[in-house]
Amino acid sequence: IANAAATDANVILYGESGTGKELVAHAIHEMSSRKSGSFVPVNCGAIPETLMESEFFGHRKGAFTGAVIDKHGFLDLADGGTLFLDELGEIGQSMQVKLLRAIDGGGFTPIGGAQVKTPDLRILAATNRDVAEQVRKGVIREDFFYRIHVIPIQLPALRERKEDIPALVEHFVEKFDKGRNRPPLTPLIMEELRAHDWPGNVRELQNTVYRYLTLKRLDFAGTGRRPAPETQDRPLPETETATGSLDAMLQQYEKHLILRTLQRHRWQRERTADALGIHRKTLFSKMKKHGLSMEGA
Repeated sequence: IANAAATDANVILYGESGTGKELVAHAIHEMSSRKSGSFVPVNCGAIPETLMESEFFGHRKGAFTGAVIDKHGFLDLADGGTLFLDELGEIGQSMQVKLLRAIDGGGFTPIGGAQVKTPDLRILAATNRDVAEQVRKGVIREDFFYRIHVIPIQLPALRERKEDIPALVEHFVEKFDKGRNRPPLTPLIMEELRAHDWPGNVRELQNTVYRYLTLKRLDFAGTGRRPAPETQDRPLPETETATGSLDAMLQQYEKHLILRTLQRHRWQRERTADALGIHRKTLFSKMKKHGLSMEGA
C-alpha cells in the first residue's frame, strides 16, 4: 500500500465484499502527493446506465429536462485529487470508452457544454469480481482494463489476517467513540473478536465494534453465533471472589485468565500472548511467576 501511494499510477483493489477496499483506497490517497486534493468515492453499481454520463461528466443548465442548474461531474470534483471507482465491473462498455478517452488525455465535455476539459486525477478502482474473466467474456473492454490495472492489490479476507483486528478495532473505536463512557476492550473481548470468522469482513467488524460501544456488550448480530459467556457482564468466578488483599485477588484473577487462555489455545504461547494483548516475553514471565506449565495443568 505504501509503495502504491508513493506513485501516481492507477491502482485496482481486489477482495471480497467488506474487506475494506475503500478504507485502503482512502489511505493510499492520504499517503500520496494528491492528499491535498479531493478523494471522490463513486459506487458505480448504484448509478443507472442512463445517468452515468451526467454523473461522471456533469451537465449544463438546460441540457435536458430537469437540468435546472449547472452540475459538476465526478471528474471535475476529483480534479487534482483521486477518483475511487467502487464496483468497477458495473460500468457499461459505452461509458468505458468515454472514460478511457477522458483519462487518457482526450478530455471530456459536460452534457450540453462546448468546452473540453482535461482533468488531472488519479484513479483507484475496486471490485469483488474476477475482472480478467469479465475481460474474456467481453463485459469489460481490454484497453479499459489495462488502463486501470497498473498496480493490482489483493486484499485478503479478514479471517485470513486476524493479526490486523486489534489495529482495526482501535481505528473504529476512535471513529465512533465521541467522549462516551465506553466499555473496556478486555483481553477476553479481543479473543472473541479473533475467534470469529467474519464472513462480512471489515464491514462486519466495524458494525460489531459500533454495537459494542453502544450496547456495552459483544453481539455478533445475524450470524447465529453467541459470544462465550465470560465476555458478557457477569460476576467474577467464585475462585476470584475469595477474601484477601486487592493485590492478591488481582494476582489470582490474572493467573486464572492466563491459564484459561493457554488452554483455549492449546498452550500455543504466541497465540495466547496475542489473545491477551501482551508481548510473548511478558507472557513467559507471568507463566513463570504463577507456576503455569502444560505438565502441571
